[in-house]
Amino acid sequence: MKLDGITVVDLSLFLPGPALTQVMADHGATVIKVETVTEGEPNRAIGAARDGVTVFFANTHRGKKSVTLNLKTPEGVEALLRLAATADVFVEAFRPGTVDRLGVGYEAVKARAPGIVYASISAYGQDGPYVTKPAHDAATEATAGILSVNLGWDDRPWLPAIACADMLSSNIALSGILMALLRRERTGEGDYIDVAMMDSLIASM
Repeated sequence: MKLDGITVVDLSLFLPGPALTQVMADHGATVIKVETVTEGEPNRAIGAARDGVTVFFANTHRGKKSVTLNLKTPEGVEALLRLAATADVFVEAFRPGTVDRLGVGYEAVKARAPGIVYASISAYGQDGPYVTKPAHDAATEATAGILSVNLGWDDRPWLPAIACADMLSSNIALSGILMALLRRERTGEGDYIDVAMMDSLIASM
């Protein structure tokens, strides 16, 4: 398998991050999903289910390992940092600033794992005028102009049949991670990757 020996800590939820790490797991990486102690991964409850497993969860979490941590406690944060110290890749998709408030931002993780490849996926990136705006796929599609050119029979914007922003940012983040891992092989240096869902769409427009 192409990614045998690569360990990924996945702190993301819903679709962009989990879809990214799913591809890595499919190619041999050890992916450790970190879930909350209360609700866990939302994909566990979305969509039709077979034998108690939803289609969303099966298609974003097959072959992964899972651990529950309470990151609102010092013990939970310390456990995550120890886990990150054993990893090659760290993926998060919270609203900008959240991981720093929790104590597991890039600098905190890098202090434990200097060669880490740390990827953040967000709606509008880690800085800029929209940085504090909460948003999911459809909002970034509207902001990027996708909906204005995706018109239905009534000449009004229709929601695309796939989650364009989620899936495109997932693939762009994956390519960034793989390039960073290649550079690390050559230089020993880790990296920080900032992927915005809106930017991913605008680049494709």
